[in-house]
Amino acid sequence: MKRTLCLIMCLLLLISAVPFSAAAGEVYSIALSENATADDRSAADTLRLYLARILPCEPVIGEAADQADFIIGGEPENAANITAGGYSITRRDGGAVYIKGVGGRGALNGVYTFLQEYCGCRWYAPEETVLPKTDALSLPDNINITYSPYFEYTATDWRSAFDNEFALANGLTSIGGYTGGYIYGFCHTLSTRFCSRDKYFDEHPEYFALHDGKRTPNQLCLTNPDTLRVVTDEVLEILQSYLYDPNADLQIISITQDDNSEFCECPACKALDKENGSHAGTNVTFANAVADAVKEAGYDNVAIDTFAYSYTRKTPTKVVPRDNVIIRLCDIECCFCHTLDDPKCKENVDFMQDLHDWGEICKRIYIWDYTTNYWETPCIYPDFGVIQRNMQIFYENNAKGIFEEGEPALDDNAEFGELRGYLLTRLMKDPYLDFDAEMRGFLKAYYGDAWEPIYRFLERVTKKAGASYLSHLGVFPDSTDTLTRFNASDVEYSDAQWKEAKEKAQGTKYFDRVERSELCWRFWKSENRRAEFSPLRTTLYMRMRAREELYNDLLRMGITYMNHTRRDREFTECMSLILLRCPGKWCKLYEEPFWFAIEPVVLKLYNLMGRIYNK
Repeated sequence: MKRTLCLIMCLLLLISAVPFSAAAGEVYSIALSENATADDRSAADTLRLYLARILPCEPVIGEAADQADFIIGGEPENAANITAGGYSITRRDGGAVYIKGVGGRGALNGVYTFLQEYCGCRWYAPEETVLPKTDALSLPDNINITYSPYFEYTATDWRSAFDNEFALANGLTSIGGYTGGYIYGFCHTLSTRFCSRDKYFDEHPEYFALHDGKRTPNQLCLTNPDTLRVVTDEVLEILQSYLYDPNADLQIISITQDDNSEFCECPACKALDKENGSHAGTNVTFANAVADAVKEAGYDNVAIDTFAYSYTRKTPTKVVPRDNVIIRLCDIECCFCHTLDDPKCKENVDFMQDLHDWGEICKRIYIWDYTTNYWETPCIYPDFGVIQRNMQIFYENNAKGIFEEGEPALDDNAEFGELRGYLLTRLMKDPYLDFDAEMRGFLKAYYGDAWEPIYRFLERVTKKAGASYLSHLGVFPDSTDTLTRFNASDVEYSDAQWKEAKEKAQGTKYFDRVERSELCWRFWKSENRRAEFSPLRTTLYMRMRAREELYNDLLRMGITYMNHTRRDREFTECMSLILLRCPGKWCKLYEEPFWFAIEPVVLKLYNLMGRIYNK
């Protein structure tokens, strides 16, 4: 009886997932709906392109709808409940697959979801795309997927996002890292792009901030009516140019403070900020005035974006942002080894209060989130345990847009930039996805047979990173501030995982990737004097030789700088600091001229020790 039931169940499963076409190698047809747009045509072309790469025969576009296997275009049945970029994918009783979208990207997003869910395609990184080969598609008789984006704007500047294929396939609204809605500027535009210091400061210093008793070109005076006039005119001039698109889903202009704390302290600005209990008083008032002018000029689908960042992070008590003003709240002061809503983490409690307060007065909050180590970029940054919950927090607090700050300058990341960029991208599409499954999927594809020990290493790092409330992880941590709970057993365990990973990857295309990702662990050990860098386990010369090998490997793999805030300094200027690991923090030492005076002596001593050791 049991055997009979099993056979019946197997037959039912086979019937519900029969090949989409009757015979392997049959040509699939794609048709456009009657009211298809140019964007729908682009989505159909994308479907044809990828099906041609996974099937033996290239599909054709243009068949009559009643004969087609796929029909692209038209609005979903419940389009009123789907926001721009959303879609529906349906199939009934073994018939054609319908992919319909809302907004310019809806149908295309639906195509990519179909390719992922039903064809096994994955876009993990620009250099790692999975397109499984098959003779024929096997689909359920009935499909009913409806998706509405969690956020209207999603972007990251981790390296992968600058690849158009990766960004499109994974649903980012941003193509090229920053765009996807911002039609002019992205950040720090006041006194740089708008009412530019280069153009106006010499003749009109009164347009600029009065700070510490003198005019500074680094911020604007936001209560000066002439400053407002100049900025408003420049914004309207931009909109009158070719940049404005009346049919675009998002049109945003960034009116944001420069990246310093030289805010205006003139009597008018001071009074407005005091009345609001925050420097956001002048900031929001100014943005509102520009937004009013934009709306009055008839640009109904344009939003003005301004920061709640640093000195403007606190919510004003009087002024309220207009409906066409976006407040971009930045969490740069937070801790990233504990979730933002962790009540035990004192670093994050204030931010959660600010997030709540802005939500009370603003309909359109965007988040600028931080996911990188600005201070020692090649070091392991153990935030994998918080990024999913933090994304959920943003959504649950009504954030409408997300930008995940990464490290775009690293063409060859010394840490896990590709993994982090992929996971953040997927989380922006769905904060409640199976995070562990996504991580495992990436590791298997990106590191091959070496994935499992790397997974175990990340598991240990994640577990230990947030184990204590005595230490926190900001965006400017020294390497000695990360993984403070790692003991000798943890180091030995981690070394074993990397050794196993390299052994499994030896002789394959994955070895370089494993070796590159291990750099972050070797860098951490060097800075914390562990394992081969420990004075308790090795001689001075052996330690220096290990540091020299680390330095050479960093250079060989294209890691050309180590500090986000000093990109203009050559990596080689830090060479002897890596080799010697003097007491103190190298990032501070290498700024000081005394080091370069004694550097030749240090290197001579190093070479002398080498000769003695080799004898």
